[in-house]
Amino acid sequence: MKLSVCATFISLSLLVGCQSTSLTSTDSSDSISTADSSNQIESTTSSNNNTAICPVLGIQPVTVSVSDLWANGDVITDAYTGNIAQVVNGEITLTPSRHSGGVLLLESEEEKARFSWDGATFYHIATDRFFNGNSWNDHSYGRQSTKEGFQGGDIVGLTKKLDYLAELGVDVVWISTPLEQVHGWLPNKSGNSPEYPYAGGATLDWTQLDTNMGSEQEMRTFVDLAHQLGMRVMWSVDTAPSIPTLSDLQQFSIQPNNPDALPSYWSEWQPQEGQNLTHYLDAFKNKNGDIPDWWSEAWMEENNENAITLPAFFANKPSTKVKSSEKTKNEYLAGWMSAWVSEFGIDGFVVSNSTPELTQKIEQEGKDAFTLWNKDNAYKALENASFRVIDLQQQNYFSDQMLSLKSNDEPHCLTKLNAEYVTQSQAEKPSMTRLTWFDGKSLSDSSVGSVNADNYADYRDAATALLLSPNAVSIWYGDETAKMGGIYSKMNWNEIKDQRWSLQSHWKKLIEFRNNHSSIANGEHQVIKREPYYAFIRKNESDSVMVVYTGEKK
Repeated sequence: MKLSVCATFISLSLLVGCQSTSLTSTDSSDSISTADSSNQIESTTSSNNNTAICPVLGIQPVTVSVSDLWANGDVITDAYTGNIAQVVNGEITLTPSRHSGGVLLLESEEEKARFSWDGATFYHIATDRFFNGNSWNDHSYGRQSTKEGFQGGDIVGLTKKLDYLAELGVDVVWISTPLEQVHGWLPNKSGNSPEYPYAGGATLDWTQLDTNMGSEQEMRTFVDLAHQLGMRVMWSVDTAPSIPTLSDLQQFSIQPNNPDALPSYWSEWQPQEGQNLTHYLDAFKNKNGDIPDWWSEAWMEENNENAITLPAFFANKPSTKVKSSEKTKNEYLAGWMSAWVSEFGIDGFVVSNSTPELTQKIEQEGKDAFTLWNKDNAYKALENASFRVIDLQQQNYFSDQMLSLKSNDEPHCLTKLNAEYVTQSQAEKPSMTRLTWFDGKSLSDSSVGSVNADNYADYRDAATALLLSPNAVSIWYGDETAKMGGIYSKMNWNEIKDQRWSLQSHWKKLIEFRNNHSSIANGEHQVIKREPYYAFIRKNESDSVMVVYTGEKK
């Protein structure tokens, strides 16, 4: 049975949308179900968010009524500061940390929630832009260094930063596809500039790792260490074959109709007057617009259930592990992907360009391979381990919503953000809600500026709202450090100091609180106070917490 994985996905990169791949889920009896629609959630609706009250008590002692959850004599802790207070007459008095923005994270005990996919904290990484662990593989397959090309991040780099991710507290490391991509350039969306598939989306071989990413031994080391540190690993995988690049066509000796139309090194081809880069394949196409020796049309058909032939270049590719046999497209793809699970114990895939039938087959074969791997590698296996597939083509998987943290007409505050997130997740019930922090500009716009005293609260409060959201959440690499320069800019390791260090510390505290309490992700939500402070509780059968927001004095 396929589970509905409800997640909240906020990109703090100030961009609408995100080039990334997906997640799907297998049946797991050890997952806690999200509170169903019978649990009434009191929350401002979208139409009421504009009139939501932003508290302005500021950072001072605040007396909070906690009788909805705790009895007189109970000792309550603010998880953000570690300060404690005893309940007297149904109330406690505590002072929020000045670093929290006026948030109290109230708990009576730490539960240390059991891992659940539908309440997990995902950390989504474009591997090439994260950290360069090996410089020797930076120019694999003759790829050139360009702004829109590979820039050195690799599996060794991921491994070197696993301690960082473990300290941050994330549950799942979700990486861009490590599979071999086409070797040369492809036209960008405008058709005027070349770009390389550094973030995936142009698979050449599902049986090989891309040399820019690293070796199989390096991947094994990465996955094993991630498991040792208590984290799962998921790969993004595109299930559709890529169109070729000129480098691939020349390497595999696929000849053009007119050899004179190409230079000695085909990848150096330039468009003629009136053309752009999208014409780079014209010399290879037949009258139907196809390239006969590349992937056939049968591979592009979504519901092709017939036995299918591998293209000759692929079957004869020197480094491939492919073997021709009487199989359907889905059988080939599911077999190739489950082989990686058998090899490394990969915990799941996020698949794009899939079909329900293909996703189901990948799930089943992946689950079987995962069960066997755990049996054969019991000393490496995680407790409560289960396999998960997320399908980005699932209908209504994402629900996109533009969110402005600040406008000229009214201030932003956590009250409004929390109401927005909870209302969205309850009303639309998407598998993953993707909210974009959007002010009409991208971080690469010089007028936006780096994180500073004027905008720090925006970054901090967005993190608070995300990490206190119901269901699973996904962090895009660099969200926690206010990475600048666009969604695929390099991770800003050298900038994690001063306000960025303070921001990262804030993320850590919120993630730890989330990890310790299953009710945050999978609990009934109830707003119990709107002024002079804002407070809500989350509770399920085994856990309960209260979050209080006092705001900041303006």
